[in-house]
Amino acid sequence: MVFVMWALSSGAFASPVPRTGTEDIAKMMAASGLVCKGQVVEAPQPTFVPSSAGVAHSTMTANVRPDRCFKGSSKGAFIAVLFDGVISGVYPSFVLHKGDYRLFFLKRQNDAYAVVDPWFGALSVSREMGAAPGSSDEMYALELDLKAGLRDSNRELALNNVRMLGNMKHIRSTSELIELLHHSDLLGKIYIWQALLRLKDYSVLPAVSEFFKSQPAPSHELRLPRDRLFQMQFELANEIGAIRDPHTLPFLETFAVNGKSSNLRMSALQALRSIDSPHSATTFLKALGDSNSDNAFSAMLGLVVLAGGPVAWVPTWKKFKKDPEFYAAKCREWWKAEGQIRMLSNPTARRLLDNSSALGSNCRKIPISLIVGDFERKRLVTTVTEERVALKAFKTNFAMWPRTSSYAAG
Repeated sequence: MVFVMWALSSGAFASPVPRTGTEDIAKMMAASGLVCKGQVVEAPQPTFVPSSAGVAHSTMTANVRPDRCFKGSSKGAFIAVLFDGVISGVYPSFVLHKGDYRLFFLKRQNDAYAVVDPWFGALSVSREMGAAPGSSDEMYALELDLKAGLRDSNRELALNNVRMLGNMKHIRSTSELIELLHHSDLLGKIYIWQALLRLKDYSVLPAVSEFFKSQPAPSHELRLPRDRLFQMQFELANEIGAIRDPHTLPFLETFAVNGKSSNLRMSALQALRSIDSPHSATTFLKALGDSNSDNAFSAMLGLVVLAGGPVAWVPTWKKFKKDPEFYAAKCREWWKAEGQIRMLSNPTARRLLDNSSALGSNCRKIPISLIVGDFERKRLVTTVTEERVALKAFKTNFAMWPRTSSYAAG
């Protein structure tokens, strides 16, 4: 089994750890000289050490028998793949074992190959083979192969293939994933919904919305791998924050105000702030009363951005948390007296609102370029005041906040 060793707490690592299941397939494909799937037929045992600090990595070689290559040629019956000769509970290590079956993204290193990414360069994958694409399109060949694995009798491998299809970011057809929805249990559906959202297929948002309505909000202690359904619910909510399509405003605005979990509301607010539509002002005003002060603070910044921001009275995050009700009331007063006037001084915002009395229900009729055009601007600038510096820092770093307490690779 290939794995990256980790301590019980990800905080033990000296370097940042990526979230599980976030591999960038297209980026790894571009960085690789050889992409193949196959089985490790020979690999020496690594040595365990208390700490691998200062110890050389990639010192052992495993022999991999490729079944199919999607990019490059193995030029032989086996591929020599480097991995770490030592493992510890403090520093991450990339290890291969005899019998592992993986999708390898490799680059040449001396007389052998090394993975292009120590976290995601060797992914667990189905052995099922897809049809040959009849072209030299490497990503399409991989797409067909991953789709063949959706039928794998091993459920975990099938779910891995679903995730990887989503992480391709673009595929020629999502019909196989949509068809699979009709034959999947709830956990399988969540995996497929997540993949389709990553592929920007928002036709599943009605089903996702019904799912969020029907599920209880997960408690903090259940956001751990021991309860996988709640963990995937948490991950699906995270995916909402990555949406940038104005056509989805009705769903996002509902999630931002009525979402059962604070994480779903936070993700929806993040998406709304990135889309930056004047129609979301009402939603931001409602979200000022969110029971989670972080969400209320985000809603306040959403209004400031719509008004052209920054504003002198806007507090730092720490000040806001001390008295969120006070600053929420102040923001409402400011919006009524000044903020909405500043927003409507933008011709695009005024035209959008004048043309539709119910933009939420009719937003699909509005061209994306019209909404995004004038609003794709630098929203906040750094000034000498503490408030404005804090506002800009929150704006640029919001999407980088940790969203889960569990990490893994492959």
